[in-house]
Amino acid sequence: MSLLSRRQFVQTSSLAALAATCPPLKAAESERYTNLVSPTKKLRIACVGGGGKATSDILACQSEEIVAICDVDFANAIESFGRFPNAKRYKDYRQMLNELRDEIDAVIVTTPDHTHFPAALMAVEMGKHIYVQKPLCHTINEVRALKAAVIKAKVVSQMGNQGHCNEGTRLLREWIEAGAIGEVREIHSWSNRPIWPQGMPPAPEEPAPDTIDWNLWLAVAPERGYSSKIAPFNWRGYWNYGCGALGDMACHQMDAPFWALNLRGPCRITAESAGGTDLVAPSWSKIVYEFPQRGNLPPIKYYWYDGGKLPPIPSELGAGGKLPKGGTYYRGDKGVIMSPGDYCETVRLIPESAMTAFKRPKKTLPRIPKGNSHMDWVNGCKGGTPPCSNIVDHSGDLSELVLLGNVAIRTGKPIEWDPAQGLVTNVPEANRFLDKNYRLY
Repeated sequence: MSLLSRRQFVQTSSLAALAATCPPLKAAESERYTNLVSPTKKLRIACVGGGGKATSDILACQSEEIVAICDVDFANAIESFGRFPNAKRYKDYRQMLNELRDEIDAVIVTTPDHTHFPAALMAVEMGKHIYVQKPLCHTINEVRALKAAVIKAKVVSQMGNQGHCNEGTRLLREWIEAGAIGEVREIHSWSNRPIWPQGMPPAPEEPAPDTIDWNLWLAVAPERGYSSKIAPFNWRGYWNYGCGALGDMACHQMDAPFWALNLRGPCRITAESAGGTDLVAPSWSKIVYEFPQRGNLPPIKYYWYDGGKLPPIPSELGAGGKLPKGGTYYRGDKGVIMSPGDYCETVRLIPESAMTAFKRPKKTLPRIPKGNSHMDWVNGCKGGTPPCSNIVDHSGDLSELVLLGNVAIRTGKPIEWDPAQGLVTNVPEANRFLDKNYRLY
């Protein structure tokens, strides 16, 4: 088995100089795109991933032209193949992109986390617009390299954290900016994930089904035998392929607070967890992100809970108050906003008497038609406004915030993050979790 470092891997894609650091662009710079498609034409799309979540991603773009569908297990993609019988079928995305180079405009990547980066990077370097499922990448350095590639290629991008298109996400920011609950000092988000095994022993090897190309499924991950305890679903609990509960849900639940309260810049992250090893994610975790003052915004603590752990129940819910299975609440100097669920579909002041007395501020933020992240991306590819969760302006930095939680979990010590250097400054050994090696396959 041959391994490449990320730098070697990126060098083969001519991005070494850009990948180390990637400063944010001004909005006007991020709007300069190339290879845009006429609004009168259909976007020609190749799909990396055909089953599971990929099914809904493909269907969400069915108004466009689905040129090809790639899945390492044709049995997994049978529904997508049936719905799009004219789409060419592939098992290896590299073959698909090379053969269809001049026949496609854009690529959707909906695969296990460990293959987001190599597939998306190849598409970007070919000048193709990309829609990538969350989390954007498997490691922080991959996020930065992909962001650099998108800037260089001037392609349209979107990450699949669909809640960023929701009305509730915009209301939250407008209410906070209008001072509805005063200065926000604490945020608490909790998730019912993991709903797959974590904190478990290594998966036993077994014969692979005839339908799957296991070498292609592993892709850049270390060599090992097939296991039904890994594919097609439980891979999220293994560090070599997934990013645990954070990777599955935090790009959704952290999105609105990240956007509303500018959770960028230096921070300190402390994590508690149980059951995790070098191979598997923990059975539960509690994480605290601490941000200093950001412009006019005061210092804030952001608490994350998963695996059955829950935050304190706000007294504003009253006697017998209960928390939903997932959600977020924001505590300010003058009150509390609650957002039940995972995607910030709705927001409410609590108690209900506060909501009844609340005079809603004017809407100041642009809305996404029908809250549709896929059509927001398609519109951008046809010369419309940049997609709201594009990699350069939003989802790259959001993904970095999410993945820092896993760095803290795996390090087992409080870490201090310096985004300008792209390094953990107080625990040097933590920086090994920013990167990974790549198997040649």
